[in-house]
Amino acid sequence: KSAAEVAAGGLGVGDVVGSADEKTFKDNAVGVLDRGGFEGEGSHGLYREGGESQTVYLTSSVVDLEQFVGHKVQVWGETFAAQKAAWLMDVGRIKVLELNAPKPF
Repeated sequence: KSAAEVAAGGLGVGDVVGSADEKTFKDNAVGVLDRGGFEGEGSHGLYREGGESQTVYLTSSVVDLEQFVGHKVQVWGETFAAQKAAWLMDVGRIKVLELNAPKPF
C-alpha cells in the first residue's frame, strides 16, 4: 500500500508499506512499535521478546513510523552504527503482523 492508501483506509494485517529494495534494506526484525528513541537515537522503538536489551531503535526517511505505533510489525532496514543504542535501524519497509498488540515486556 502507499502511504496515502493507508491514511485513507487504515491499516490491515498483511499490509506492506515502503520500499521493495531488498539489497539496501536487508536487515529485519519483528516486534511491537512504540514512540521514543534511546538517548537521542531513533524516533521509535521496536520492542521484542527478551527485554529491553532486545529493542531495536528505528528511524525512517521512507516510511511514516507513527502510523504503526501499537501494532506488531516486521521491519526491513539498514543497520547503522549507534553511539548509545544497541541496535539502530533505518527502516525502508514495514509489514503489519497484528493490530493493537501488547508490548512484550
